[in-house]
Parts: sequence; C-alpha cells; structure tokens
Amino acid sequence: MESLWISNYLLIGIAAFCAGMLNALAGGGTFLTLPSLIFIGVPPVTANATSATALLPGYLGAAFGYKDIFKDIDKIYLTKLLALVTIASLFGAFLLVKTPNSTFLNLAPWLIFIATLLFILSPYLTNKANESSGSNKFVPSTSVLIVGGYGGYFNGGLGIALLAVLSLNPSTSLSQTIALKSLMSFILTIVSVIFFSVNGLVKWPLALSMMLLSTLG
Repeated sequence: MESLWISNYLLIGIAAFCAGMLNALAGGGTFLTLPSLIFIGVPPVTANATSATALLPGYLGAAFGYKDIFKDIDKIYLTKLLALVTIASLFGAFLLVKTPNSTFLNLAPWLIFIATLLFILSPYLTNKANESSGSNKFVPSTSVLIVGGYGGYFNGGLGIALLAVLSLNPSTSLSQTIALKSLMSFILTIVSVIFFSVNGLVKWPLALSMMLLSTLG
C-alpha cells in the first residue's frame, strides 16, 4: 500500500514538473496533469479542479513577468476584459461543480481533443483573427465570455484560445496581447480554483505538491 502511495505521488510529481516546463515553453500542461490524476484514482471532476490549481503558480509568474506592459494598456479596456472573464469563469466553474463524474469522464476526451485542435490550429486562428480585426476596436464580449467559460470549466488549451480572441483587437501590440493573455489566464484560473475549493473539489495535498513541482519545472 505504501509503495502504491509513493508511486502515485512520483507519477503526478513527474507530470507536474513536465507540465511546468511545457507551460513555460508553449502551454498544454493540462494534457499531463489531468490524465495522471485520473490514472491514480482521483475522481474526474476533482482531478480537473486539482489540475487547474496545480498550474496556478505558472500563470501568476507569467502575469507578474509582464507587469510593466500593463501600464500602457487602456485601463477601461483592461477592466472590461477582466470583468468579463471573471463572470465567465464563475459560470464555467459552476457548470463543472454540477457535472457528474461519469459525465465529465465522457466529456474529457472531447475536451482534450478540442484543446489539441486549438494547439494545432493556433497559427491559423491567430492569422484569421488578425485578418478580420481591421474594423474591430475591441474584442467582442461574446468571444471573451465563451473562452472564459471554457477556461473556467476546463483549462486545457486556454492560452491559445485567449490569444486567438485577443488578436481581434488591432490596437494592441503582440507583447500587450501576450501580457493580457497571461493576466486573464491567471484571473480566470484563480477565480475558478476558489470556487472549486469552496465546493470541496480540490485535493490540496496533491495540489500543493504539484504546485511546487510545476513551479520548479
């Protein structure tokens, strides 16, 4: 029994470490943390909530790294984006809390498939967004709400989806777009994690160890 406990922690530790490296390079850490948690027997909905919690330090670090860029972004625009993504994240987190484990287990492969497509199609999505952004001064609220709700429910592929949506605003530079993506990812995730925690979905012993290792990664 003890050897099983050790092997389980070793597995999720390696997954968290590699997820930290993957997120630092391109994103996609959820592809490693979520399946590893389900594999060791964590209920699917709880695994999803714990996985999101484990990746929080990476989002915080990325947002903090771009702190000097935010002063050049229109404050009304920034406030609007954060308000929309907060509301959407709460809605997505609420849906996850209400989702039975059996349903989420059936949905998980499709969610991972969608996230994989986002990664594969990310150059195309970003280019199309830039091509169609000429007449748009701001990112459509509906797009932010959809992506925010998706991220509150399932974290996989979130960064790519946010980049594609934020690219709809031609008045922001590439560095500003990436900075906004990082801040919105952090706000969206911490809001959903707080909601998950209040509802008892986060396995904190696992989450805290994974947070440490993902940060090291």
